[in-house]
Amino acid sequence: MPTATATAYVSPETIQQGRTIAWTTALGAITAEALAERDRLSIDVAREQLDELAGLELLERHSVLVDHPDLYTATIAGRRLARKHAHAGSYTYPEGLRTARVTIKDARHTIACASVAAAFERRYPGHRVIGERELHRDERKARRRLASVDIRRHGENRSHFPDIVIWPPGTLADPDTPPSPTSASAPPALPVAVEVELTMKSKQELTAILRAWANCRHIEAALYFAETVKVEERLLDTIEELIKADDMIVVNPLSEMVRSLPGFELSE
Repeated sequence: MPTATATAYVSPETIQQGRTIAWTTALGAITAEALAERDRLSIDVAREQLDELAGLELLERHSVLVDHPDLYTATIAGRRLARKHAHAGSYTYPEGLRTARVTIKDARHTIACASVAAAFERRYPGHRVIGERELHRDERKARRRLASVDIRRHGENRSHFPDIVIWPPGTLADPDTPPSPTSASAPPALPVAVEVELTMKSKQELTAILRAWANCRHIEAALYFAETVKVEERLLDTIEELIKADDMIVVNPLSEMVRSLPGFELSE
């Protein structure tokens, strides 16, 4: 007679740990503020959870910038745990991503992107929200552009990737997964590219990037979230100079998505 296969019990605590580590792996690094936003926790509770994982050597804590949130990255042991329990926890482990590095140069941007990604996940639970790391992997697998663009500078083409991509339900969010059936007359839903803008780019670079988004036909729109009024004004002024750019590009203050983040200039 066939025998039933026993399923090993996995505690809810372990599943929650695996889910947090998987998300950390996907984004590269997260903060307590981002986890609190995503999981509807207080920042203190979120920080306690992350510090506990760091104490277990499943995450590594990086105190990079003074008066800014700490960043947490997944360790090899943490990634192993998250991968092992993904099926039991009904979450997706992000395969094929390189080990993340935290640098002083990119720390502020990484901190802000984690909070923006968390806010989108909380507001749009039916959508798939991915960061630049997963987009690079997905485009390598698909062998085509999914949400990145070519920009022309100094006579040469180079790739530009958004910070975050939002895939609507039923779209080709994963190159290995076929899209859901749709009406033959209905065009496929497209992803939205999200840019978190903290600094003043040169006029030439910014124009090249915005022109590429304005002419892109494989995204629905490009959403910009600017930290300061000066950055927001620079974006809006440049968009006005480009044909049809205002049809594709929307600019908002960072404070629209992120309510509170130490070290950042957020309007009330």
